[in-house]
Amino acid sequence: MERTENINQQQPLFLSFDEILPQDSMARVIDRFVSVCDLQQMGFQAIGSKETGRPAYSADGLSRLYVYGYCNGIRSSRKLKNECIRNIEVIWLTGGQRPSHKTIAEFRKNNVRPLQKLFHRFTALCRDWELIGGELVAVDGTKIQASNNKKNNFSRKKLEDRLARIDEKIKEYLSDMDKNDQSEDKAPEMKKIATRLQDLKARRDKYEQYLQQLNESGENELSEVDPDARLMGNSRDGVMMAYNVQSAVDSKTHIVLDFDVSLNPSDNYQLGNMVKKVKNRFHLKGFTVLADKGYYNGEDLARVKRYKVKAIVSKQRGSDPKDQPEAYHTDKFQYDKTADCYTCPDGKQLFPHNKKGAPRRNYFDKSACQNCTHRGDCISGRRPYRTVTRNQYAEVYEEVDKRTRENMHLYKLRQQIVEHPFGTMKFGLQGYYFLLRTRRKVRAEVALLFLSYNLKRAAKALGFDELMRKLGEEKRRFFAFFIRFQCNEVSSMETESLSCVS
Repeated sequence: MERTENINQQQPLFLSFDEILPQDSMARVIDRFVSVCDLQQMGFQAIGSKETGRPAYSADGLSRLYVYGYCNGIRSSRKLKNECIRNIEVIWLTGGQRPSHKTIAEFRKNNVRPLQKLFHRFTALCRDWELIGGELVAVDGTKIQASNNKKNNFSRKKLEDRLARIDEKIKEYLSDMDKNDQSEDKAPEMKKIATRLQDLKARRDKYEQYLQQLNESGENELSEVDPDARLMGNSRDGVMMAYNVQSAVDSKTHIVLDFDVSLNPSDNYQLGNMVKKVKNRFHLKGFTVLADKGYYNGEDLARVKRYKVKAIVSKQRGSDPKDQPEAYHTDKFQYDKTADCYTCPDGKQLFPHNKKGAPRRNYFDKSACQNCTHRGDCISGRRPYRTVTRNQYAEVYEEVDKRTRENMHLYKLRQQIVEHPFGTMKFGLQGYYFLLRTRRKVRAEVALLFLSYNLKRAAKALGFDELMRKLGEEKRRFFAFFIRFQCNEVSSMETESLSCVS
C-alpha cells in the first residue's frame, strides 16, 4: 500500500526560517509595513526588565507581534507569548525573541497612542496608493463589550435600593442580637451575626461613597472595574457593559478611514465628530456622508453642513397619534418660506405666533380650525386647534430629507460599506470584547483591530504581490529620506509631510 514518507524528527535540516515561511504569508506584509514606520518618531517605547537587568525588547519586534496577533484573532498576552515559541510566522517576525506575557502586556499598555499612529500611517499609505476615493463615506457605530461586569456597575437608583435593603437587613440582625443577647447557648450564632453586620456596614460605606461620587460628578452611573464603561443596549434587546465604537468607511475599497470610542450609548452628535476627523486627516472637500436614523439630529446635521459635506441620513419617524389618519400627519403640512406660514391638507394657512429668531415657533389659526369639517381627524389633545411646531433646524432637516429621497440608491449602499468591517472585526478577528480598560486604552485596541482589517482589505484590493511591491517602494523611499535626514539634506516641507502621517 502506497503511503507518504514522513521526515525523521531527528534529521537535521539546513533551512532558514525565511525558506520555511510561505512566500504569500501575511507576516511578510506586516514585516514590511512596520519597517516603513518611524517607530521612534511615533513615540514607541522599548520594554525592559529592571528586576532581572535584561536588555529591553525592541519596539520593532513587539509591534510586529501585536499587529500579527490582532490580524489572526490572538489578542491575549499569554497566547501571544505561546505563539512566540511555536508559530513559525511569529518566530520569523520577531527574530526568535521570547518575551514574557508581562513584557508583551506592558508594551501595549505603555504604547497606547503610538499604536493608534500605526493605524493612521497605513491609512495615509492607502491614500497615496489611491485606495481611498474620498467621495462617499459611510458612518456607523457598534457596541463592543467592555471588561466590566454588569454587577459592578451602579446607578443612583441601584445604589439607593441597595442601601435601603442593607438598612433593613441591619435592623433584622440587630433585632436578633437583642433577642439572643441573654442566652449563652446562642454565642456562636451571635458571633456569625456580628460578622455579617460588619460586612453589611462595610458595603454600606462603600455604596454611600459611590453615591457621593455620582452626586459630585453629575454622572448617571459608576463602574468599579472599568470606570469609563457604560451600560448600553444591544441588538438583542438586552443590556451590557460596553463602548460605542464609531467608524468612517470609504466606499471605494471599504478602507476604514478613522474611528472613535464614545461613552454615549446613542449615536446622536457623533456624525459631525466623525466628519471632522475624516475631513481634517485626509483634507477631503465636498464628499458625501451616509448614516442611519440614529444620527438624525438637527444640531449635528447643521454642523456637517458647515463643514461643506453633504449628508444623506435616514429620517426618524414622527410622534403623530396612532389613531390619526395619515393624511393629517405633521409631514403633510407644507411650509412656505416666503410667506412664513404652513398650509394644512385642506388648504388653510397657519401663521407663526413667536418671534422669528425663537428656537421653536408655533404655527396655528384658531378661526380656521373652528370652522373645519375635519377637526376630529386633525386635532388631538386639549387644544381646540391644530398647532405645528417648527424648530431652528427645520431647514437643515428639510434639506437632508430631500437629498436622501433623491439619492436612495446611494443610501442603500450604506450597510454594504460600513457594516462589513464591524462583522469582520467582531467575528473574523475575535474583537467582540475588549481586554483593556478605560477609554484611552480601548482606543489602542480598536486601532489594532481596524489596522488588521485595512491590511487585509488592501491585500485583497491590490493583490499580495502588488501590495508587497508598493510597500517595498515606500521602504526604499523611507530609508532614502532617513539617510538624507542624517546628512541634513531634507527640506522642512518633506519633514513636515512625514511627521503628519507618523
